[in-house]
Amino acid sequence: MGGSVGIGALIVGTSLMLVFALAVQSLDSRMETSLEVIEEAGEPIPSFQIDDATLWEGAVLTVTVATNGSGYLDGTLVEQSGSGGFLGTFTVDAAGGIETVTITSRGNYSSPPTLIVDTSGQPLTSTGATFTSDIGNFIYSNLTNTGPVTIKNREAWLFLDGGTAVEPSNLGSVTSGTTTHWYPGETIQLEWAEDGATTYDRISLTSNGLTMVNTLA
Repeated sequence: MGGSVGIGALIVGTSLMLVFALAVQSLDSRMETSLEVIEEAGEPIPSFQIDDATLWEGAVLTVTVATNGSGYLDGTLVEQSGSGGFLGTFTVDAAGGIETVTITSRGNYSSPPTLIVDTSGQPLTSTGATFTSDIGNFIYSNLTNTGPVTIKNREAWLFLDGGTAVEPSNLGSVTSGTTTHWYPGETIQLEWAEDGATTYDRISLTSNGLTMVNTLA
């Protein structure tokens, strides 16, 4: 009789311990979930704005050296009529032939402009360089991180006309500079060459669930 009572008490005790262990595990799980919710609720919310946005439909996108010429010194490339706003710089090889061109101002044209060497400071014997160019849409914009959160450029996406006209572009691929992060209070410059439709009406930026839109001037 005594043995049976002892075994029964042992079984009851073991059951109570199992119930207690399950209760503790459940409480731990609920506590972890609650802490995660509190932690997420305490995370700051990102905030940013599109300060301005301008679309040039006839910007010079590329310049190709068609003929290198000879006798040149490193110098400046301009549009033949002096209008439209294009400017570039170039470097030369050992023979004075023009080998590389860097666009410093893209300008805005209705057709590809005629580009020539600015002869100021060039030797009288320099001659023969010719160039070709392509024009297209180019968007300039200033973007400001107005919130407390550092945003990774690769996690932000740009759309034109709500994404119906052209595929979205990653912010990291169209900003000037080499930084991969957009820091609180920082204003970054957007320089986006886009060969899609003839024109666009609006630009939008999306990151971390937040979207801002601005009209293209």
